[in-house]
Amino acid sequence: MRSLPPLNPLLAFEAASRHLNFTKAARELNVTQGAISHQIAVLEEYFGAKLFERKSNQLELTPNAAAYAETLHAAFDDVRRATASFSAAVSPRTTLTIKGYPLLLSRWLTPRLPAFSRQFPHIDLRLVSVSGASLVDFENQDIDIGIRYGRGRWKGLTSHLLFADELIPVCTKALAKALHLKTARDLVGKPLLQTHARVNDWPDWFSCAGVDDENALKQLTSFEDLGIVHRFAIEGSGIAILQKNYVEDDLREGRLIIPCAPVLRRDLGYHLVTPTNSAKDSKVREFSNWLLANLG
Repeated sequence: MRSLPPLNPLLAFEAASRHLNFTKAARELNVTQGAISHQIAVLEEYFGAKLFERKSNQLELTPNAAAYAETLHAAFDDVRRATASFSAAVSPRTTLTIKGYPLLLSRWLTPRLPAFSRQFPHIDLRLVSVSGASLVDFENQDIDIGIRYGRGRWKGLTSHLLFADELIPVCTKALAKALHLKTARDLVGKPLLQTHARVNDWPDWFSCAGVDDENALKQLTSFEDLGIVHRFAIEGSGIAILQKNYVEDDLREGRLIIPCAPVLRRDLGYHLVTPTNSAKDSKVREFSNWLLANLG
């Protein structure tokens, strides 16, 4: 019985046979296109047969190579699954606890987490919501990573900016039409929504818009939780001022609109924070590095 073909050419062929494109295969394996071509040539010499044909500038597998590739795909999938299973079995599972603001966790962070779990299956994530305006308390709570709002300068904490303030007024299209909202001045005296913890958001927005009117906040309603503000806005009960990052899906899918400019930008934002003495902990480092590399 013949021995197995050399592994690197086999990896190159498996990737190239899926993509039918040497450039894409090279990108997947993090090598050059020339390296893929070389490895395919090595495998063709090993078998003494062509693996690919080029027809009308399109790369195609030969019939025999196509049958071989189908078997390889299944075999490599088995190897990948076995590897993931083995890695999970031998790697001690650990829990990473992240504490942050409820709407940030649900609207911004949670959609990103499945990708992290696929890459780090041995880390179980536990999300804890900050209550009201309270801060993440590392000394008295079992917290590994926190998300804190401010300017990013806190004693004893390592801080990385996740995103800066980009506050916008949002409401339903029906409410904007009913209230004839077209300019910033049209929001004066209208039903505005905010949280108790963010009392400066609307005044700062009106100032940014160049509107100075003592009646601007005449119908302002405050809530304890920003999630309630978001819910009321979705239901058409008022105009909320929210982080643009929180409502991108709502804007894209038409649940909310931005009735007028401007966007309020300040030197405040949401920061990933960890105690300086724990920043080198492996699970903290892995999550922090991953999240900061995938902010887009």
